[in-house]
Amino acid sequence: MDNYVANVIPHVQQWWPVLVRLAYLAGLVFAVVSLGQAISHKHRFNRSTAVWTFVCAVLLLNLPALMDSLSMTVFNQSSEQSLSYSPPSSPGSVYIQFAVYAIATVGLIGIARGLCLMRDTPNQPANLSRGIVHLFGGILAVNLVAFLRGIGATIGGDVQTYIARLLG
Repeated sequence: MDNYVANVIPHVQQWWPVLVRLAYLAGLVFAVVSLGQAISHKHRFNRSTAVWTFVCAVLLLNLPALMDSLSMTVFNQSSEQSLSYSPPSSPGSVYIQFAVYAIATVGLIGIARGLCLMRDTPNQPANLSRGIVHLFGGILAVNLVAFLRGIGATIGGDVQTYIARLLG
């Protein structure tokens, strides 16, 4: 079973560039939509909708830099460092590495979803808080190893030794 999971891990890593390119594509679409909303005279769009859509487009076009800046703000490490996790060699390390990469992939999707939720803030004000929660939840998922090590260092004792033994 270890061989099957070890064979899946490189395929999970290959989805990162695809997801980043999809975010670029969504950013381009949002930029065109926001410019269309800003200059439209036929429909009276709310100008704040165009501004929020443009801000979302810019952040989606700069998704790797946004991830790095949020990771540096919260964890003092770049997102590349957290994406290049390699566990210590132990019997179940392949499963841990797969779980970390799968959770990081979900975190990247969460960051993009948070930006899209923030785009609809003028129509639904509650989406701002939901978007911010998705952004920070995505950053925690991308930096899962650093987050768990921080939890272990804060609590200490058996929790810290268990996390250190599990993650290396």
